Amino acid sequence: MGDAGKWWGVGYNVQEGSLSARALWRGVDYQPTMPDDILELKLTGIAHGGEALGKVDARVIFVAFALPGERVRVQLVEVHKRWARARLLEVLEPSPYRIDPACPYFGPGRCGGCQWQHIAREAQTDYKARILRDQLQRLGGLKKPRILPTRAADEPWRYRTQMVFYPAGEVLGLRRVGSYEALSIEACPILHPDLEALFRDFNVAWDGLRSVDLAVSRSTGEKLVALRTRRDEAPAIEVDFPVSIVLERSDGRVQPLVGQPWYFETIAGHTYRFSAGARRPFNIPATALLIETVRELLAAGPGHAVMDVYAGQGLFTLGLAEQVSLIIGVEENPYAIEDAAFSCGHLDNVVLHEGPPPKVLRKLKDPIDLAIVSPPEEGLGHRIPQNLARLGAHRVAYVASNPATLARDIEKMQAAHYRFVEAVAVDIAPQTYYFTTVALFSR
Repeated sequence: MGDAGKWWGVGYNVQEGSLSARALWRGVDYQPTMPDDILELKLTGIAHGGEALGKVDARVIFVAFALPGERVRVQLVEVHKRWARARLLEVLEPSPYRIDPACPYFGPGRCGGCQWQHIAREAQTDYKARILRDQLQRLGGLKKPRILPTRAADEPWRYRTQMVFYPAGEVLGLRRVGSYEALSIEACPILHPDLEALFRDFNVAWDGLRSVDLAVSRSTGEKLVALRTRRDEAPAIEVDFPVSIVLERSDGRVQPLVGQPWYFETIAGHTYRFSAGARRPFNIPATALLIETVRELLAAGPGHAVMDVYAGQGLFTLGLAEQVSLIIGVEENPYAIEDAAFSCGHLDNVVLHEGPPPKVLRKLKDPIDLAIVSPPEEGLGHRIPQNLARLGAHRVAYVASNPATLARDIEKMQAAHYRFVEAVAVDIAPQTYYFTTVALFSR
């Protein structure tokens, strides 16, 4: 595809003809109704998804790799009745928050792992609070939601201890912007040095490989490699350094190939076991901040009985256990609940239930005071808020990896007479538009 563009002192100029709508915009093979429309645009906001936006007449225009406050020249590439997407051609008046990206693979048509390397750190955290507010207003129906300042750890670079890579020819890479095609890379500025070293050791692809999930422990130095292959074929592997390797099968089962299928990590003074087959935290300092935020907003303390719904590997279960009298974890993933049981095995005030949270909660009767819910992308399961209310939870901390999921579930929380109090974004993924939200509800 060639060089996607060049960063200039004044702005960003994309070389003519170097990109296509298919390559840039989520793989959509779309012929716009006005393919040659080039216009100047003043950008006024930021959208969930990381794009800046402006308006032409009544149509909202989304522009990636741009910032609010900038005046830009763009070309429409995807046009709909009320909105359109445009390709950035030139920044005519740059934002004071525009900076040079740290990575040579960043930009249109290049690596899709980061979306905001061209934005100064202080602006990134502000934009995440804006996005959270917008989602709660537009999708959640809240008029003036109380949004606290975004909380961020001190490490905006070299923070990732887990990353999924994909075959890019005979080596590994990361997927291009809006595409399933992988771009080969030699280095990545958001990888923790130990993860980057593991990537170099495993930077090879072969026919039949679908993806490679690499993870390292900051506290122990342990390494875990999870392979996904076509037809679940396990490759013959020989290694000459300590590492665990597993095959993650298409049915969700984990097949150990070398070593144990887990590693240990210390977060906020607690030691967790994290296994393949379940989601694992990738930013350890920010995860510690997330645990602290949940504990603070929930005001959890001695005498409280807490329920952790969608508990995963016990991040909040273990993180809060020493501050409360009882904590009950509910999780469906068998690998995650086994990790939680192992990590919390030394505690006598932790009770774990394995199974789908809606079914488990329906059967529980012991009273609780507080609750934490960390639902998947599809949101809260059937009558979870009502059952939390029945059990006596008067405050609920809702932890969302997607603010739209939280916004859609506000109606469910309100149906169980829970009132939205406040929310805060935790910057779990600097240089990207991703963040985790903690929202407090009370009744």
